[in-house]
Amino acid sequence: MRRRLATLRTLMGAAVLPLALVTPAWSRPDPPRAVQEAPATLCAPAGVLRGAGHQWASVSLCTGVGTPVMAVFAAALCGYPATKVRYACRTWGTWTAARDGTTVASGTLPGPGEYPGPGTYEVSAEVRVRSAPPGVDLNGTVHTTLTLTAPTAATPPAPHTRMP
Repeated sequence: MRRRLATLRTLMGAAVLPLALVTPAWSRPDPPRAVQEAPATLCAPAGVLRGAGHQWASVSLCTGVGTPVMAVFAAALCGYPATKVRYACRTWGTWTAARDGTTVASGTLPGPGEYPGPGTYEVSAEVRVRSAPPGVDLNGTVHTTLTLTAPTAATPPAPHTRMP
């Protein structure tokens, strides 16, 4: 009977030993991973355009970043004196982004440009705004400052080519 107990203890020890060695590794948290900022959209008020008939358009400039592209668009609410309703308006035009007085990106509204990296940018747009239903048709220049924090995306390595 003593021999059976010794064998049972040996088998139990052999079964428990791997658990004792592995369990501490299971309880440790995962090592920290590099945090990558998710693509995001940032908007800021850029100005109010006014027309001769007291039409108005409140314009915000927005940018989406987090990729190698910086997409800029203008969002606008407009109205005119004959109604108290605010309308969403269609916008289009051109934009430029400058850092420290130097233009670093530009394009059409809405549209992409190359993302120059994190920093504070002066964004200007020559914008045309039109309402639906008709009544507001304005154009002008608006400006805002946007601070972008997304890192510049790493450029992919060049594909390997075989030499003949």
